[in-house]
Amino acid sequence: MKLLILALALFVPPMLLFWRASRLTWPVRYLLAVIPAAYTGIGWQLGSWGYTYANCQGGAKNLQDCLAGGADVIAWVGHGLFLVIPFLFFGVPLSLWCLIDTAAKHIGHFRSAC
Repeated sequence: MKLLILALALFVPPMLLFWRASRLTWPVRYLLAVIPAAYTGIGWQLGSWGYTYANCQGGAKNLQDCLAGGADVIAWVGHGLFLVIPFLFFGVPLSLWCLIDTAAKHIGHFRSAC
């Protein structure tokens, strides 16, 4: 389920920008361009914060109590720490490309309106 959400966050916004951009306002286009990097970056930061907050470091045998509010959060912390890979290799390059493309179209639209 988590990987499905990751795939949706990485691929749906660029597809919407490619096929439906003319129907969207400029702030929505910029928001869609930022979503891949924001989702993976915020998830990674929450995972690294949860790693220290929930005391997930473990000991010599890597047995840990990864608890937050009495609930085991090791799967969520692990997923959050995993998100550094999609953040660096997919989220940031994809968001940069979408932002540059959206900004270029915005400038072209502004120049054609003048």
